[in-house]
Amino acid sequence: MGTGTADPREDARAFGNYIRTLRQNFYGRGKGKSLRQLAQEAGIPPSVLSRGERGLLDLRRPGYIERLAPALGVPATVMKRVAHLVTQEDVAYFRTLRGGGGPWARLQQVVDRMRGAPPEVVEALASYGEFLLTRWDQQRAPRRTG
Repeated sequence: MGTGTADPREDARAFGNYIRTLRQNFYGRGKGKSLRQLAQEAGIPPSVLSRGERGLLDLRRPGYIERLAPALGVPATVMKRVAHLVTQEDVAYFRTLRGGGGPWARLQQVVDRMRGAPPEVVEALASYGEFLLTRWDQQRAPRRTG
């Protein structure tokens, strides 16, 4: 994933798209919660959630994340980290992979199977995934010579 853009509105829009994707696929690919259902579960007015998903309001604030994360089955710590990493380019890229299979489809299948897993297991796997991504980024970075 990216590291954010210089435009906070684009970052807010990217995170709103991330929330929408989680909501729309909560019960499996294409089987999700309605906006009203998520708003009710999270204790957020539907109009606020709708504006947030469209990037017109920034849902990356801790208060929103603390409410949305449990309603979407994501540990709040993971969602807070994603809030500052996901970019519009990431959202566009992941959308192109939706029907393409490959490693992202496999990852989606694993995530779908973990819906009932204890939060500690999900958190441990998310931390491990972050570790692997960090290692991968370090391997791709150009080597500096003294």
